[in-house]
Amino acid sequence: MLGLTSQRIRILFFTWNWALERFVDVMTELADAGHEILVATPSTRAGKLPKPMRRSPRIRLVVYDEAADPAFRQAMALLRNTRTYAWYLLPEHRLASFNRRESLEYLVESATGGAREADPSWPDPPISLGPDEQAALSGSFAELERRIPPDARIVELIRAHRPDVVLVSPLVSQPSYQTEAVKAARLLGVPSGFLPRSWDNLSNKGRVHVAPDRTFVWNEIQRREAIELHGLDPASVVVTGAPHWDRFFDLRPATGRDDFCREHGFDPTRPIVLFLGSSAKICAEEGLVLAHWIEAVRLAPGALRDVNILYRPHPDRPDPKIPSGPWPGRDRISLSRNPQEADQRLYDDLHHAAVAVGLNTTAQIEASILRTPVYTFSAGDLAPGQGGTLHFYYLLKDHGGVVTHAESMEEHVRQLELGVSGHDDSEAIRRFCESFVRPRGLDRRVSPIVAGEVLDLAATRGMRPVRFAWLRKRANGRWRERPVVHEAN
Repeated sequence: MLGLTSQRIRILFFTWNWALERFVDVMTELADAGHEILVATPSTRAGKLPKPMRRSPRIRLVVYDEAADPAFRQAMALLRNTRTYAWYLLPEHRLASFNRRESLEYLVESATGGAREADPSWPDPPISLGPDEQAALSGSFAELERRIPPDARIVELIRAHRPDVVLVSPLVSQPSYQTEAVKAARLLGVPSGFLPRSWDNLSNKGRVHVAPDRTFVWNEIQRREAIELHGLDPASVVVTGAPHWDRFFDLRPATGRDDFCREHGFDPTRPIVLFLGSSAKICAEEGLVLAHWIEAVRLAPGALRDVNILYRPHPDRPDPKIPSGPWPGRDRISLSRNPQEADQRLYDDLHHAAVAVGLNTTAQIEASILRTPVYTFSAGDLAPGQGGTLHFYYLLKDHGGVVTHAESMEEHVRQLELGVSGHDDSEAIRRFCESFVRPRGLDRRVSPIVAGEVLDLAATRGMRPVRFAWLRKRANGRWRERPVVHEAN
């Protein structure tokens, strides 16, 4: 790996503001080493750079209009949304009913110019494509994508800024137009890299339509997804770990247990059970789920009924509340909410909790960083985004994770009773955290690793010819590539 202080390079990073937050430390690491960062955000999603990045003179914001021709963009959206929906019909996605529904909504919207929406009553289609049908369908879409040149405006943007490497994130999100950046970079001979933003990006956000030169994944699970679900070359997929949790690893409790319990009106002699809320997409009726869960906990036999209960809503919830109910111990149920210090508050909540409960949320991974045991239960139709996504299963013990899952509330209460009594394997949680979040070493910060890999990618510029399908010739009944080398700008 090249050192961070090697030859100075220019990086053009196509991203959205909410995705950029995950890579602040990577970008500042590169800028501090003397490299130039141009953050390219579309005018429809423009905003300020995060504060740590605004302090660096080597990081600049580039705001641009995405499409030279709106009709072209709409046509590409229809093509890619069709391809993505077909992708969700493959046997590998048989469990992803929630993702299939969401993909269908994007497809109907793009096919009708936003005039119609998918009918909620439409049944989930059968997964019936065989291997030969899969290969033919996938190959046809890929060939069509290769035959269409990239958007001229994106080509000119990259040419004008003369980067040594192009990065993209989130890329796979269905409204994203970043495939054009990958295609344009290839046309101009600039190496491209994909930075997945979250643990679910490669399973439930959409598919990769044009392969970047490198994809920097968190762990072996994401590496397998990149290869098996997206067909990426194994040599192009690099396992780095998750960089945005470097700061979370560095946090320490802001308050002692007595002060924490006093703030929430808790009995400090009793354990705290933390309920980790999910986004509205995953669980629109979380209030009903939470009320049912609190009732089951409060009416449980044994020590569980006397625990302190802390509800931490998902940051996307606009006005969360504790459900009302005639439960005993109502005074020992509290709400955790502090958007200004979100990471510190979550860290404190997890630190002081004996166990955590969650349906499907990233905070279950953050719990593993603190070795806090996590439990979940099937919420059925009230949480359609729970079991209807592939990434939900990655964290379950039955699938190699650390989250204890129950099919019924009765089973969940029994498991939770054992959990608050300390019947969990802390070392198993540590091993999972290392493999999932920091596979190159639990004590190694990930941001410098990613930064170094970006520099290695930049060093490959000019080492290979650029190939595109519209530069192919048909010979002997088959398409063969004719290499075209583009001079560096």
